[in-house]
Amino acid sequence: MFRMAQNEDIEQLSKLRILQQKEDWQEEYPIGKDNELYEATKSYLTEQLNKQIFFFLEIEDNQIIAHCGLQIMNYMPQCVTNGREGFICDVFTLKEYRRKGIQTNLLQESLKFAQKNNLTRIKLETDNPEAIKIYQKLGFTYNNLIIEKIIE
Repeated sequence: MFRMAQNEDIEQLSKLRILQQKEDWQEEYPIGKDNELYEATKSYLTEQLNKQIFFFLEIEDNQIIAHCGLQIMNYMPQCVTNGREGFICDVFTLKEYRRKGIQTNLLQESLKFAQKNNLTRIKLETDNPEAIKIYQKLGFTYNNLIIEKIIE
């Protein structure tokens, strides 16, 4: 069953974030930092859920089995765009539910939401070849033109 995340989902989303981060970062994930990540995520979601970040959920037996986050960014308008963009983040499906089209459905829901809310562009970052194929099927283009600087 699909639905949008609500405040009562924050605890479960925060716990799933730890699983997602451990899987994505593997050896780079800092040992002993689960509680710190949980508290930081919970705090962020308590302040920003359904304001700046929206989660599209797949639920089975009252448990979140997959989620896809869409963070809204408001930039200064440029040329004729309104400056409202989205960033897809925290895309995760529990292992036993993968390869069933769940994430494709959640991404489609996020795109409908983006269009309804007048976002002009959706971005994301991934180097996962399987994920890139899914995004391309949904109309995303892939390039490696992102330039960034980490501020420490």
